[in-house]
Amino acid sequence: MSQTPESWKKKVRPAFREIAAMYGALVAARRPPDREKRAREVRQILGLSFQKRRQLFNRHPDNSPGTPWQQVTATGYLPPSPQEKLEQVLDWFFFKRNRTPRWLALEKEKEGNLKAHKQLVRANDEFCRMLNGHGQVPRFKVDQFHTDLLELGLHLGLQVLSSEELADCFEELCICGKFHDADALKKQRSRVLKDLETALQEGLRYRLRRPSWERFAVYGDKGFIAKAYRPRDGSRYVEISRWGKGFECVVEVEGTVTGFREDDSELGYPEVLSHVPRVFFVSSNEQLFKMFFPEG
Repeated sequence: MSQTPESWKKKVRPAFREIAAMYGALVAARRPPDREKRAREVRQILGLSFQKRRQLFNRHPDNSPGTPWQQVTATGYLPPSPQEKLEQVLDWFFFKRNRTPRWLALEKEKEGNLKAHKQLVRANDEFCRMLNGHGQVPRFKVDQFHTDLLELGLHLGLQVLSSEELADCFEELCICGKFHDADALKKQRSRVLKDLETALQEGLRYRLRRPSWERFAVYGDKGFIAKAYRPRDGSRYVEISRWGKGFECVVEVEGTVTGFREDDSELGYPEVLSHVPRVFFVSSNEQLFKMFFPEG
């Protein structure tokens, strides 16, 4: 351990400690042997986690959503649909098993890549058995607790910690119950970083196939930001946020505006109908939507 065991707290984003606490609560909720009790406690924690997610975005709007391994077309501030929730759990399971994003394997399978096909078949089979209570599946080759925390926190400060600071951090936040060796955690962090870098490099050429107007955000006047999302449930929308303030609203097909921020948004209906187009220099919310989805 380091000589100053509290030094890691000055380098890690405050949001990470809250995220780690929620993760620890979820892990603990999955431990009771009684299936009904376990399911009830997990549902309760997941429900609270969606509320916490919105709170964190509003209090820390400069933190990017999601985790580094989740290199998918994920939602921004909006909570995922039931289908998206299940898909995201499968994404997590696939990455843990194969150390590469599922979306990338799906792209490779389309090109006839047999290795990617076998990975997808195995993951789908194991995930189905796990989801429906048909017995245990093989353990991941990586340490699940530690890699989960690393993947959740690399972009929130864990990457810059010394090995001793990383061990101090995990001693306080990790609930695995084991002693955290600085050298071992340093090696685990290096492996996670290597896996993520490899996945990002491989995925770059696939991501570039998306139209440029869907890949990038548009920065408007007065700190407003527009970003397109195309979730796997088939919907499309443009999310409007504001620098330093977070989520404002959503512009859907035909310019319909929904999902207003519930707390201290400066915009409300009908102000947003005229204000949002003006800050992005377009004539209507429908035109703003078509900036990202010109096919309508």
